[in-house]
Amino acid sequence: MSDFVIERVKTGIPGLDELIEGGFPKGDTILLAGRAGTGKSIMANQFLYNGATEYDEPGVLVTLEESPHLIKRNMMRFGMDLDALVKKKKLAIVDLSPSKEATPMKIGEYPSFDLSGLEAIILNHVKKLGAKRVVIDTLAILAYKFRSRDILREEFFKLAANITRADTTLILTSEIQSQHDGLGVFDIEAFLASGVIVLYNEMISETSRSRSIEVLKLRGSKHSSRIHSMRITDEGIRVWPAEISTGV
Repeated sequence: MSDFVIERVKTGIPGLDELIEGGFPKGDTILLAGRAGTGKSIMANQFLYNGATEYDEPGVLVTLEESPHLIKRNMMRFGMDLDALVKKKKLAIVDLSPSKEATPMKIGEYPSFDLSGLEAIILNHVKKLGAKRVVIDTLAILAYKFRSRDILREEFFKLAANITRADTTLILTSEIQSQHDGLGVFDIEAFLASGVIVLYNEMISETSRSRSIEVLKLRGSKHSSRIHSMRITDEGIRVWPAEISTGV
């Protein structure tokens, strides 16, 4: 048997690393999918925050929907001071949200026909910070900028390949409109992501919901194939590896 060991990037999210052999394979592209309100953005930001504060791995957050001001405010509720990380050059926030508060974009830097402008901006921040973690939240916004699904797939394949080339781990978030849809706005899991994690927030009675998480796939890893209980606590996402949810 080979002694080859895949280097892992710990998420630092309580309970999650136990499901994925200690962390994500370094340099992989991971998709976080789920319906609105399932905790995708919280988990993605928690991944960045833990990387910067616990593992000395700076990160880059690309926000395409929510303004940096709201992201910072919301994460402070979980005790995560993203603004402090920005000041310490442990985190860079690329603002492509409608407000464009943090990083005003010049016309031509974000062309609608390709992602070369976005790629250049991300790689510039990765180089300046020595970033090892990148989050793009969320893919749905980018999908609306492309008429051709094939072109979009090609552009995102190039973007992800160039970001992860230097062993930088990339997290993408994508929203599922309903439980009957695919795992993304253009089935990204089929051609791009080496790992797919799905978050659920299902109605179990007229007055309550149950949150859970499933590692749908993670190439090169022995991962749990079950659906596990998950909560959004005062410290962020927490997973219970030993508890199996039957609400999904």
